[in-house]
Amino acid sequence: EEVSRSIYDSVEKGVDLINNLLRFSQKGEQIQLVDVDLSDVLTKTVEIIARVFNKNIEIVVDVEKNLIIKGNHALLSQVFTNLFTNARDAMPNGGRLHIEAKKEGDMAVAVVADTGCGMDEEILGKIFDPFVTFKEVGKGTGLGLSSTHGIIQQHKGSISVWSKPGLGTTFKIHLPLVKFPKEQTAKVEREIIPGKGEKVLIVDDEPFALNAISNLAASLGYKPISVNRSVEAVTNYEQVAPDLVIMDRVMPGMDGIACIKEIIKVDPKARIVIVSGYDEADLNGLDETVKRVIKGYLTKPCTLAELSRTLSRALGT
Repeated sequence: EEVSRSIYDSVEKGVDLINNLLRFSQKGEQIQLVDVDLSDVLTKTVEIIARVFNKNIEIVVDVEKNLIIKGNHALLSQVFTNLFTNARDAMPNGGRLHIEAKKEGDMAVAVVADTGCGMDEEILGKIFDPFVTFKEVGKGTGLGLSSTHGIIQQHKGSISVWSKPGLGTTFKIHLPLVKFPKEQTAKVEREIIPGKGEKVLIVDDEPFALNAISNLAASLGYKPISVNRSVEAVTNYEQVAPDLVIMDRVMPGMDGIACIKEIIKVDPKARIVIVSGYDEADLNGLDETVKRVIKGYLTKPCTLAELSRTLSRALGT
């Protein structure tokens, strides 16, 4: 039974990643690239992974400020989350994750290096190919680095890798700097609004994202209840009686919107915050009943401040 469960989980995760990749390729031409500080993307992503990574992994960050590129914050965050997670998986007994970013001529260069198990030349030659994986069943589908490569190409950049068995792995990303970045007219709000013990049901099939959002919500003073399957959210909704639901939009089986429709049948006054890997809240085509209960929209990964403001607004506090 354990083997069949492992295979089922692997297939289900594969379906989810394929859906994400298809969605990414369909939206490819429409992705808006704006002035983004690469150092801001990196530090915000590190802020989240530092909360959920095992303490036996030392995270060293050396990032220059004001690395302004044309980019999409959510997709770049996905790139670095992929690289950080791969580094963690390569260091099951601990090690060091070194994250660096600096200017080199007219390029911003980001380096992600680990002290893990490393890879041989045969694996390195196939590392960015779709569907190639060297992890055991249930531990990955091989789509992570393929989509990472695609996202970097969309940003007119390049990604390279160095690795040797037993000597760790280093990824290097080059992205063109913006020559004349627009001045930031307003500073991003950084105020953190704490919760008051409200119950928040978090629904996400990706364990990494589920843990990250759950930890952030708990640190804000909310009481998180995490489930990794949408059907569990529906069957346990009445028993949990949450004040708010944080719902991943893209999930295998019953997706986020279908899950919301089922929750409305149980609680017409539900409050839902949608989570997605994309910057824009595309709620077109949804019926009014669903739109009415959606009280906010978050992109993964989010900062503590962003989550705090979104939850506060959704609860009307």
